[in-house]
This record gives sequence, C-alpha cells and structure tokens, in this order.
Amino acid sequence: MDIAFFRPNFKELDIMNSKTPYESPRQRVWNAIRKNREEFTIALIADEGNATYESAREFVSRLMKADFVTCTKVQNKEKFFNLINDVGYTYPSFNKKGELIPSMSGNKAMWNTLRITKMALNAYELSAISSTDSQKIAVETANNYLISLHQAGYLKIVKESKVTGGKAKYVLLPEMNTGPKPPQIQRVKHVFDPNTNQVMFAERPELEEELKHGTILGEFNA
Repeated sequence: MDIAFFRPNFKELDIMNSKTPYESPRQRVWNAIRKNREEFTIALIADEGNATYESAREFVSRLMKADFVTCTKVQNKEKFFNLINDVGYTYPSFNKKGELIPSMSGNKAMWNTLRITKMALNAYELSAISSTDSQKIAVETANNYLISLHQAGYLKIVKESKVTGGKAKYVLLPEMNTGPKPPQIQRVKHVFDPNTNQVMFAERPELEEELKHGTILGEFNA
C-alpha cells in the first residue's frame, strides 16, 4: 500500500526537505542510548528518539539479549539500563528471530579492495577479490555497495553497464579515499562516513518505517 496515499495529511516535505539528514526511528533511539549510556529508561530514549514506547522497549529487549545493554536497577517499577557495548554510529540490526545481523565486515572488505587496488572494478570483480573462504560476498551485495558509493560521490563510472547484463565498472576517486573505515550503507539508504563523521548521501525517508516505529509523522499530522 502506498503510505503517502494512506495518510494524505502527513507533511512529508517538512522531513524530506530538512537540512538535517534523516535518521530512522531505530537510529534515533540508538543515538539516545549512546548519549545516555550511563543510565537511561525506555521512556527517556523513546522521547529523545521520537519513537513509540513499544518500539523502543522491543529494541532494548533485543539489545539486552545480545549483551549490548544491561539493566542496572528497578525503581518504582521502572527499569534503568546502561550501555555496555558501544559499536559506534550505526545501530545493531536483528533479524525476525531476534538474532544479531553481522554488519560491516563485508563492507570493510570491499572498501579495502577499492582503496588498496585502486582498480576499476565491476560487481563481479569486487565480489571475487573481496571474498574469502570464510566470508563470501554476493555479486548483488557488491553491486548495491558500488551503486551507493557512486551516488554518494566516492566513485566514478569508467565503463557503463550493458543492457545484456554486464555490470558497470567503478573506480574510487583519490580525493574520496577518506580513511580505513568503510562508509556505511544505512538501512534507510544513507551512506555514512565514520572517517569524516558525515552523511554523504541520503535518499528520502521511508514513511513506512516512521509509521511502524516513530512519532514524528504523528506530530505533523496532529
């Protein structure tokens, strides 16, 4: 279902045209957890993260099971937590079973390949060079990474893709070799560079994500 049609009174443009890069509800809650790492409650991070209480509670529950946060005390039936495993800007992701999804290792391998080889590569070549016996990188994963980095201005195309299925070749621009940490492709289709602490590319926010976990659109629609 088309979300914008379903809720026609949303002022999407207030969010989409903001000069501040969009962050998903889960990312905002993770930011709030990192900010209040010594002590926080569900209500606090839900409020600071513009997320629903239930979404924040579910996220913290998964973080506890994965040993990212721990409950330090219960006071007047309210639980207090602290952050014990800070993995940086990008929030930990979980699958439908609640299992932690390993995130940046594949991206780091591909980023290293682009930086070290300085070669023009297509997705097939990047996948083959960056894969190891213990970690196989799918061609489609490599292709999506190349496309995202190109959109963010890291790469230039040196050979266009073919209609018959051939993949485009990309090369890393020398001035965009920003450091050893891989630019991170966010779930809301951001490219975040931890070397410069900047969002380099951002597509429009996913309204469905806001409807499911956030409160921002509800504020605009009030």
